[in-house]
Amino acid sequence: MGRVTPPARLLLACALASLAGCDRNASMPRDAAAAPTEASVEIPKPVVEAGVVDAGTVVDAARLDATADASVTAEARDAGASTCRIAFGPAELPFVGPASLVAAGGEVRVVANDAGKPRIVAFAAPPPPGPSAPLPAPPPPGPRFEVTRAQPCEIAGKWAYCQGPGGLVQRTTLGQNDTKPVAKGRAGTRFGAATLGEGHAVLATLDVRRTTEGETMQAFVTLDDHEPVRLSEDGAGATSVHLLPRHGGVVAVYIDARSAMLPVHARSIALKGEDVALGNDAVVFIGGPPERGIDFTLAATGKSLFALVPMPKETATFGVAAIPIEDPPKDDVQAVWSSYPNGLDPAPIAATTRLGESAPAWVARVRPKEAPVGSPRVLELGRLDAAGRFTSVGTVAEGRSVAHVTLTTDPHGAIWLVYGDRSGSWLERLVCT
Repeated sequence: MGRVTPPARLLLACALASLAGCDRNASMPRDAAAAPTEASVEIPKPVVEAGVVDAGTVVDAARLDATADASVTAEARDAGASTCRIAFGPAELPFVGPASLVAAGGEVRVVANDAGKPRIVAFAAPPPPGPSAPLPAPPPPGPRFEVTRAQPCEIAGKWAYCQGPGGLVQRTTLGQNDTKPVAKGRAGTRFGAATLGEGHAVLATLDVRRTTEGETMQAFVTLDDHEPVRLSEDGAGATSVHLLPRHGGVVAVYIDARSAMLPVHARSIALKGEDVALGNDAVVFIGGPPERGIDFTLAATGKSLFALVPMPKETATFGVAAIPIEDPPKDDVQAVWSSYPNGLDPAPIAATTRLGESAPAWVARVRPKEAPVGSPRVLELGRLDAAGRFTSVGTVAEGRSVAHVTLTTDPHGAIWLVYGDRSGSWLERLVCT
């Protein structure tokens, strides 16, 4: 048999899954699924609070992780000890909802989506205090403002892309007031942005198009303020998309959540004159029936890039599939799994994406604390190595309703996290060794 092309492989997978009702163009609608749903309004309770623990106390995160015996695989638990300590926070932010983080110079900027425009709250990022030094007191949250969008702004170099009412995505230079509309997607859907070449950026959006076989969610890319170009191929839909700069170009990864399977696609984007040139569309992985609120993130360490997708592994098991994204992307790669004690829908996850750095990627993920249905959620921090193996370093916060998480690292190697539920959002800085 010759090589099976991606569209043909999807049709073959649909045929094999016909008993589950697979439709080659039946992507799941995302306007309702994109917004996180919470089980309660309980404020996540930090496991270690600055006001309770002495400034000199070091949190043994490996010990905390070992007590949560169902939280990670045996390989992760045996990977070695790590210690983490709080260097700042948790500090309440003046808004409710997700945000992006930008480490620049001596500060970290929290970028919230204020109806299509970036709203920035800046925090100093000096060298972290030593283990015996007193912790800096978190500042008061300041005047509150509303964040009404389900998706945070996407940062691409000096620009912030924020989705406003009606799905209109606007671009603003961080720290300026030059907001301009650049593309339109379906309201509430995930979008991505990345720098491309010198002085350019590319935006990926999702929107519905009517075809002869009905309405299908599709992915499009827009270079600067040019006309959008179709990213997802014929026979493939798209329900979430992320972009990441790589080797002078951009890699686009998108998932196509269907009723009976989850294809994961990747393709390269290059700058050709004043237009974009798209590489081959690779179906890097096909998972089983996904949860309705499924989303994913990208993680980069050294030369390795992974799509981290929380989804069912088998009928009765759930976890994160670390799917390698080769350069160029290849079909049918092998995923590395890290188990959860039970499933979760949605299952927020975030990771650092700095290609070329030898240190492992940092991953923050929300998972059930234990196996029983209704178990409280925990926000877990861990490392992802170049082989895709996840190692937990402990629990950051615990509560039933942690609904979103974002993280980055500053020039000192400290980790900054934003997390929260529908009652509030918090910022925290950790130093891990």
